[in-house]
Amino acid sequence: MLHRSPLALAALTCLSLTAAASNAQTVTLYGRLAVTVNQIDTAGSSKLLEVRDNASRFGMRGVEELGGGMQALFGMEWGFSADTGAATNPAFRNTYVGLRGRWGTVALGRLDSANPTGSPLYSQIVSLTHFAPNDAGATATSTSMQNARNRTSNSLGYASPNWSGLSLRTRVYLGGAGTAADPEDALRSWDTGLNYQTGKLKAALGYAKDSRKGGLTNNSFEDKWQAGLNYEALPGLELYVLGGVDRYKNTATTRRDVQYSMLGAAYTVGPHKLVLNLMQRDVQSSLTGDRKRQQLSYQYFLSKRTDLQVFFDNDGIDSSRSNVRVRAIGAGVRHNF
Repeated sequence: MLHRSPLALAALTCLSLTAAASNAQTVTLYGRLAVTVNQIDTAGSSKLLEVRDNASRFGMRGVEELGGGMQALFGMEWGFSADTGAATNPAFRNTYVGLRGRWGTVALGRLDSANPTGSPLYSQIVSLTHFAPNDAGATATSTSMQNARNRTSNSLGYASPNWSGLSLRTRVYLGGAGTAADPEDALRSWDTGLNYQTGKLKAALGYAKDSRKGGLTNNSFEDKWQAGLNYEALPGLELYVLGGVDRYKNTATTRRDVQYSMLGAAYTVGPHKLVLNLMQRDVQSSLTGDRKRQQLSYQYFLSKRTDLQVFFDNDGIDSSRSNVRVRAIGAGVRHNF
């Protein structure tokens, strides 16, 4: 029979607790590579044939169990162009540390929709609508058409628990100090989104506001409202609508209220997915111009992680100007890991 001294037992206990603590932490590596071959036709210009990246990335995220229902969270996600190998600028799409408990989740750092608190407005777009097929490259729309305000540095985010289908996300962005070394003029941004899901219906309402020490500059963003619905009309068929109004500090020749809307449908059956999006946005720099955009995409899923995709995108840019329409067709491969 083996006899152990109290000191040895204490040491073994400490080692076992350390091992348990180590086992309570998990780290996940993940990423995406998405590349398409596109033909871009800009009115008044020659056609462009290109190989183009569509927001490829590599990241890691981790969770540590702290006990009592608490978790520590962290994540880092690098962006790069798979067509050239070049890093994005900034190199990190998100970098955060946070805590999760029964009261919800808090994260600090450079935040976007991939962090545990999400992105109040962009996460609504991801939940309610479908991209055709990527929100990047030639088919990127959330920035140009909806001003989705996805990614901000120097930020604090919060996501609530789910209250019978109702949830809340909010984020505060603290800009620069207004000095020569930190020249963002003390910009402050606040975004919040209220989300609801029950059965086949999803709905969302969002609000955002900017302020700047010394006042906003001409034609800069002031605040916005956003709302949307998604309904699964038939098995595999989702119909959705999203719209809102952005307000700016306008001048005599520019708009204060910029309205935008999106109407779309996504149909998925087996390995096939078809998406149609119709969008419109007022042009802030013009009192008469509007931007109309139509998209159609098809994806064939070789597996849960890999799909082939083709798309058509027609972007009117600005109806008050001539020779600015852009049409793009493309085909490519996307792999998630």
